[in-house]
Amino acid sequence: MSASQNTYNQYRWWALGIVLLPTLLISLNNYMLQIALPSMQSDLQLSFTTAQVLFSCYAIGLAALLIVGGKLGDMYGRRNMLSLGVALFTLSSLIGGLTSITTILISMRFVQGLAAAIIQPQILAIVQVLFPPQEQKVAFSLYGAVIGIAFAFGLILGGLMIDWNLWGLTWRNVFFVNIPFGVLVLVLLPFIPKDSPILKVKIDWLGTALLMSSILLAIATLTNSQTHGVNILTIFLLFLTVMSTRLLIKVEKKQKHPLIDLNIFTNKRFSLGIISLVSIYLSMFALFFILSYYAQNFLGYDAKATSIIYFPIGLGFFITSLLAAQITQFLGDLILYYAALTMSICIALLAILLYFDWTLQHTLVIAVLFIYGLSLGLATTPLASIILNGLPLHIVGVASGIFNTAMYLANSFAVAFISMLFSSFMLPSTAFSMCLVSIAIASLIAAALFFYYQKTLKKFSNFS
Repeated sequence: MSASQNTYNQYRWWALGIVLLPTLLISLNNYMLQIALPSMQSDLQLSFTTAQVLFSCYAIGLAALLIVGGKLGDMYGRRNMLSLGVALFTLSSLIGGLTSITTILISMRFVQGLAAAIIQPQILAIVQVLFPPQEQKVAFSLYGAVIGIAFAFGLILGGLMIDWNLWGLTWRNVFFVNIPFGVLVLVLLPFIPKDSPILKVKIDWLGTALLMSSILLAIATLTNSQTHGVNILTIFLLFLTVMSTRLLIKVEKKQKHPLIDLNIFTNKRFSLGIISLVSIYLSMFALFFILSYYAQNFLGYDAKATSIIYFPIGLGFFITSLLAAQITQFLGDLILYYAALTMSICIALLAILLYFDWTLQHTLVIAVLFIYGLSLGLATTPLASIILNGLPLHIVGVASGIFNTAMYLANSFAVAFISMLFSSFMLPSTAFSMCLVSIAIASLIAAALFFYYQKTLKKFSNFS
């Protein structure tokens, strides 16, 4: 940090409050849009595939630029890049709310993802640098709690905004609400002391282009497979995805200043943590997408009723995100295993209850969703502190970018996979049941990975 290091440390908790506001902004927007998606699909006459692309292109934009976002923060200052990201997010929200052209709307969602990709790594890196190790778990718990608040109230707020239909703008309000929020964040960010750049190197644009092409080709492969099945184009896209990924690895090994320092994956805590993170977020994002889509399109729930379904999940997530640091002190890293296992049991139970025609508004179903939310908070909130803890400061930005890239790639692939599975069945009820079973299995796999992760780290620490 700069010469104002002492002042920065003295007011670090106030600074944390300001830094977490952009997290609330981008998280609220994504959850609100999830509820508004069926309204957008109806108003703009979008197909199921187009609606899926509209929703997932935000995560694609995030994943495509997150590592670059972390590098930009290291190079040009994290507060500067945070301000740029918020400004870009606010502008794209304005354009997205004004347009009725599907291509422009999808493009603005992608730009929102790019803006969020600039924002997210700066937040995690600032928290990592701002707080001493003994305070980082509390700071990261508050970071998780903000996401929990956004989740619990973003879905409900999205439903209420569609239900209220202020000024007859329906789903457009989900975009317009970001504008005053974004302006407020821009006004407050200058109160965070300006940090000094720590890297003086050029961006690896070749690596960036290859990373982005690999992600887009992978998503295109899944989307084409969902729409047209496994045909020649699907095989060709898969081939291009593999070749692009191999070329990316080859190029990054030879670069003097690579976009992705592959040596970071030699850190067992980091590499195993990333694999575990992907597994748990695959199951989570798949559930969120298919639950909202099925409730509104096949059960006849309106946006308000659908948003209320998510409230017990969000409430449970919020509670345990606040308590995760304290609970982790008693259970250690095994908390991730127990939480993921409970998530799997909850989804399996939910599939059974709904199969026997219990409604999503039944008390027992709500209780199951609440327990799922409690487990989700315990499985995801400690991940940032566990994975990023102890990394050298000069790679914190890139590591934060990889952390978030993995999370949002899981989002994109989860939506693509669960949509492909849902579309493969004739009866919607059967399709939904099979999706829930698949999500339960994914959570069980995540539990096994977390168990292996904890055991491996324990052996590694014993050798150290």
